[in-house]
Amino acid sequence: MSDQKRNVRLSQCMIVKNEEDNIRRALSWGKEIMCEQIVVDTGSTDRTVEIAETMGAKVFHFKWCDDFSAAKNYAIEHASGEWIAFLDADEYMSAEDAGKLEKILCEIATGETGTETPQVIRCAWQQIGEDGRPFSVSVQDRIFRNIPEIRYHGRIHEQISLPGGEAMICQDEQKRLSISHTGYVPAIMKEKKKWERNIRLLKREIKENPDNSTFWSYLGDAYNGLGEVEKAAEAYKKVLFSLSESSVSQWGRMNAGKNLLKMYANNPSFAVSDEEVEETAKKVGYPATDNPDVYFYVGLYYMNRRDHKRAYHDMKRATGLLEAYRGDDVIYLRGNLEQVYVWLAGLCQQLQLPEEELRYTVRVLYKNRYMEKILCETLFLLKKKDMKEIRTGEAWNLLFDIYDTGSLKDILFLLKSIRIVGYPHPEDRLLNFLPEEVRDRLIIGGKHGDEEQKKNQTVSVHDRKK
Repeated sequence: MSDQKRNVRLSQCMIVKNEEDNIRRALSWGKEIMCEQIVVDTGSTDRTVEIAETMGAKVFHFKWCDDFSAAKNYAIEHASGEWIAFLDADEYMSAEDAGKLEKILCEIATGETGTETPQVIRCAWQQIGEDGRPFSVSVQDRIFRNIPEIRYHGRIHEQISLPGGEAMICQDEQKRLSISHTGYVPAIMKEKKKWERNIRLLKREIKENPDNSTFWSYLGDAYNGLGEVEKAAEAYKKVLFSLSESSVSQWGRMNAGKNLLKMYANNPSFAVSDEEVEETAKKVGYPATDNPDVYFYVGLYYMNRRDHKRAYHDMKRATGLLEAYRGDDVIYLRGNLEQVYVWLAGLCQQLQLPEEELRYTVRVLYKNRYMEKILCETLFLLKKKDMKEIRTGEAWNLLFDIYDTGSLKDILFLLKSIRIVGYPHPEDRLLNFLPEEVRDRLIIGGKHGDEEQKKNQTVSVHDRKK
C-alpha cells in the first residue's frame, strides 16, 4: 500500500450511462492511488455495470432526472475519502500524472506546501481529437475535499462550488496535472446524441433564466456541434449583442465571441463583412485582449480572404500571446500551433519576409521534423540567402539540433531533402554519419541522381492546404 493511501484517502467518483467502451480505462488509470471507486449508473443498457463490478468498483443506481448535479452529488454522498477525484468515464489521467497527484496530496497532508490548505486542486484539461492529439486546452476543478459544503450546481455544465458562490481555496497544479477528455470527438457526440440532450436541458435552463449568458453560449456550442451553424450564430449573437452588458458573464462573452469568429473564419457560407468581424472581435476585447484565440481567429478570417498582411499581423500576435497566457479559457490555438506556424511561414513567403519565414519553418520542424515540404523550404531559404544570423556552419548546427545523427531514418530523410534542394556542403558532411555500406551505395548512385525528383518537388509552404 502506498504512503498516500496510508495518509490521505482519495475516492474516485463518476456517473455513467452506456460506457462499456470507456469504463475499463476510466477505472484503471488511478486504481492504485484510490481507496475506493464509486460508479453511479443512470440507466445503462450495455455491460457498463457488469464491467465496473468486475473491476471492484462500488456501483450504485440513480434514476435519471435530467440533472447532472443531482446525479453527481448522489455519488459524493457515498464517498468516504478525504478527497474526491470526479472524472467522467471518457476522461483519464496518465500513469505519470496519477503518481504526481498522489505526491501532491501527501504534500498537502503533511503541510509541505507551506500554503493555506486548499479545498480544490486545479488541473489542465485537454480535449483529445480523433487523431489522438489535443485540439484545445483549458482548466478544470475535478479534485476537491470531501466536505458537505462543496457540491455540484447546475442542471447541465455543472460546476462544484461553495454555498452562495463563495470562492474556494484553489491550488493550481495545471502545469503538473492534466486530464484528457475524449468525449467531444464528433463521432462520439453524434452516436450518443449528446448534443440533442444538451439542447433540451439548456432550453429548460434558459426558460427559467432567460438572461443567463452562460446557458445561451453553451446553447450555441450545442447547435454548432450538430452542424446547425445558423442557430449557433443566433445564440452567440444573443450573448454579444442582445443581452444587457451587466448580465453577460466574462466566460459567456468570450466563448460566444471566439466561436462566432471561428465560424466566420471557417464557413464561407457566412456572407459577413470585415466590419461585422471587427465588431464581434471588439466585443471580446480586441485589440487589447490577452486571449490568443481572438487574434488567431481574426487572423484566420483575413488569411482566408487573402489579406496576407493583416493575417500575418494577427496570427503573429496570437502566437506571441500564447507563450505568456495564464488565463482559464479553453485555448484552441494550443492544439493547432503546428498548423499556425505553417500558415505563418506561408504568409511570410507571400510578404517576402525570408528571415521570418525561416523562423516559422524551423518552429514547425521542432514540432514535426518529418514534414518534407517544410524541411525543403527551410533548406531552400538557408541555401538561397546568406542570412546575417545563420551562416553555413550555424545552419548545420540548427539542423542537427532538430535531427538525430544517430538515427538512420533521420539522416536518410534529411539527405533526401538536401538532394532535392541541391545543398552540396551539408550533404558532404551528412554522408559521414552513415554506415559505410550505406554511404558507398549512395555515393555510387550519384549525388545528383535526384534531378527528376527536384523538378517535381514543390517546396512552397504557401501551397500547403489551408
